[in-house]
Amino acid sequence: MRRKNRVWVITHGYSRPTIERYLRDNPRPGLRFVWVGPLGWWDPWNVAEPQGIRLHYMMWQRAVVTASKRLMAAEPIDLVHHVSWSTLSAPPLLWQTGKPFVWGPIGGGQTLPWRFLTSFGRDAGAELLRTLRVGVMPWTPSLRRTVARADLMLAANNETAAVLRMAGARDVPLLPDFGVPAALLVPPKTERAEGAPMTILWASSFENRKGLAICLDVAKAVRTPNVNFLIAGAGPQQEWLEQHTRDPGLHNRVTLLGRLSRQDLQERFAEVDLFLFTSLRDTLGTVNFEAMAKGCPVMCLNHNGVGTHLPEAAAIKVPVTTPRAVVHEMARQIDALASDRARLRRMSEAAYRFATTQQWDQRAMLMEHFYRQVLARRGVNRATAAVVGTG
Repeated sequence: MRRKNRVWVITHGYSRPTIERYLRDNPRPGLRFVWVGPLGWWDPWNVAEPQGIRLHYMMWQRAVVTASKRLMAAEPIDLVHHVSWSTLSAPPLLWQTGKPFVWGPIGGGQTLPWRFLTSFGRDAGAELLRTLRVGVMPWTPSLRRTVARADLMLAANNETAAVLRMAGARDVPLLPDFGVPAALLVPPKTERAEGAPMTILWASSFENRKGLAICLDVAKAVRTPNVNFLIAGAGPQQEWLEQHTRDPGLHNRVTLLGRLSRQDLQERFAEVDLFLFTSLRDTLGTVNFEAMAKGCPVMCLNHNGVGTHLPEAAAIKVPVTTPRAVVHEMARQIDALASDRARLRRMSEAAYRFATTQQWDQRAMLMEHFYRQVLARRGVNRATAAVVGTG
């Protein structure tokens, strides 16, 4: 954005050393930072621990409004864009500045398909409470107040757009909350020899909402013998995963890779045939874009951000019905792909083409277009707009 605009970013001070070191080596004229936080000894959030972060965020947002107004008294700011926590449950306060206000892309409106609630075990109660909270969110005063005062809101998935419309929004454009860095783009690998094993990668944190159990059930249900599953990640379900992979039905079919570095994960995307994304609740899942940047097609559930944004030519999106039906359909589709390398190759090429259209420079051009529309509606007509963003 800073190439054609003056951009100010208000962010938390804990990132200051890293950002300033980067800017010393990679100057970005037109880009300035304002640091808000740490807030003081009384701040409930310790950077190293997640406890207290929600209360901290509420207080931090109020401090950001104060910092924004101070900045606006000294600089000609035309528009404010809130890009921090992309969730409905933490409506921002920057509308209080009186400037044209943009919020998003926003997530948080997605909920767990109720038929999959039993897969959460002891965490089912907490997940049910979250679902109920999302259900009443359109009528909460804080969200409705922010929606009423926003000049533009962008949603990361259809479910969140629906909540925003129920809260009073009229037009909610859809936009992924992730862009593909150009450095990640690698054309797909050459076609594999007929009869070569098919390799499927699952990568995420080991927690209930990521649908790890679905991945294992699919691996057991696949009939084609030369299909291998790789599982990368770590998390609370580590012990459970290790126990279940001893199942005779998964013998020599599932390989646990542990936690991979980002570079190692990128290399895996370039090597495998398919990325399996079984998340039961996610705003989007940026890992899907990273896979496609390497020409790796995706199989996922047809909901949330992946259902909203991934193209049919590059992704097999399975209807969200029942756990048994989902497993059956995913296994059936994998068996079909294993015997149709030509289709797999077409999907790989389509995935890469899609990823090339999702780069950050294209995101910047689109956002600038949105900004111009907002400013025009407000009667602001500048050749160069100054923007303040928060993160």
